[in-house]
Order: sequence, then C-alpha cells, then structure tokens
Amino acid sequence: MAFEPKFDWTFNTPVTETDILRWEHGIYDAHLMLSEHAAAIAALQIDVKSVKDALFNNFTDNIFTENLDTLNDVLVISGWYDEVNKRLVV
Repeated sequence: MAFEPKFDWTFNTPVTETDILRWEHGIYDAHLMLSEHAAAIAALQIDVKSVKDALFNNFTDNIFTENLDTLNDVLVISGWYDEVNKRLVV
C-alpha cells in the first residue's frame, strides 16, 4: 500500500490511532524501498567498476570469448595472431 500523506492538518486536528498506523506503515515502506535501492546501487557500482577496469587498463586484463580458429573476419592492425594457441596477442 502506497503512503498517502494527509495535507489537511490543523492545530486542533486530533491524532488518531489510524493516523499513527498510517505513519508507521509509511516509515516501514520507505525503509523497504531504501534497502531495495541500496542493493540496486551496490550492484550498479560493481558493474561500473568492472566496465571502468576493462576500459582503462590498456585492455590487458580483458577476456574475449570469440572463436579465433581463423582470422577471416578480423583485420589485425596491431599485435599478432598466435596460431598455436588460437589467440590475438596485443
């Protein structure tokens, strides 16, 4: 249930048990959403770090899963093709 704020408070408005329960549910729901967002942010931080590490380390730690049995569709402009291990060495 989404929190529904009450905007018609006045100085003499009595606070009822229903109001307090509504506040408690709103606080609880906000904490649930906060923990979900915290987990999503942590996962995204890991993803961003992985991308940064892959892009900014001169490509030395990258693992490519392409099958390099032949170089028919590849133009090697830097490095050499290791035929024994079927890999590009850059």
